[in-house]
Parts: sequence; structure tokens; C-alpha cells
Amino acid sequence: MPESPIRIDQKKREATILVNTKIYAPEVIYSAAYVFLDKAHFLFDGNPNKEITVTVKPKEKNLDLKKLCLDFSNELINYSVYVIQAAKKQAIREAIIRRALATNTLPEPETEEPEEEWLDDPEGIAKPWTPERAKGLKTPDITE
Repeated sequence: MPESPIRIDQKKREATILVNTKIYAPEVIYSAAYVFLDKAHFLFDGNPNKEITVTVKPKEKNLDLKKLCLDFSNELINYSVYVIQAAKKQAIREAIIRRALATNTLPEPETEEPEEEWLDDPEGIAKPWTPERAKGLKTPDITE
């Protein structure tokens, strides 16, 4: 039976996980470690083209180190599946975005000045008031 990729040193309160980078990309390894940053410190070493050594040091003394390492291993699988699914669905996402952008175009701006046909103001109410415009206006008779 092959040697386990997880080695736990109870005296140092740390574990070492050997991760084959031909199976798990470095981005997947970092993403899996990111999930556990609140529980442990992670140190990475090794050759990214062959194998990365992940040293795990828990932040709490009563944390089960073996369980943490096994959970980390599960996250490696989780993020690997995510990366595979994202790659498979990349073309679909791009098509949806292209379609959304193509149908979300703004109308062409009007080049002509808008006509003021909507303004039917026989009393001159909508025009700005100035003292010059007040000359000659009839005042309403309110003595009734």
C-alpha cells in the first residue's frame, strides 16, 4: 500500500500534505487552503511542476489536525470539480454575455435639435420671467 500523503506531527502540532500538481493545479491548492484560513496557517513549498508540500499549522490547540487535513483534501476535489465545470461551461457563459450585450444597446442619439411642438403656451406661463417680459402684461382683475 502506498504511503499516505498526509503526515501528522503531534509534537509540533502541524501536518504536512504532499499534493501532486499533475492531479491538482496550484490554483486549486491555493483555493482549498483559502477556505481554511480562519482555522489554520498554511505554508507552501516544493516544485509546482511536480509536487507541492503544504504544511498546516492549526490556530487552535484543540482542533483535530487529521480531520482538518482530510477536509482540506475534500476541498481539493471540490475546487477541481469547480474548475472542470467552469471550463466546460465557458462557451455558454460567453454566449450569454454576448447576447446580453447585443440586446442591451442604447438608442442612437438624435442629431437634430428637438422641436418644441409640445410647448403650447398661449398665456406665456412656461417662459422664464424677467422684468423686461413683465412690461405690457395685463394684471388679472381680482375685485369680484
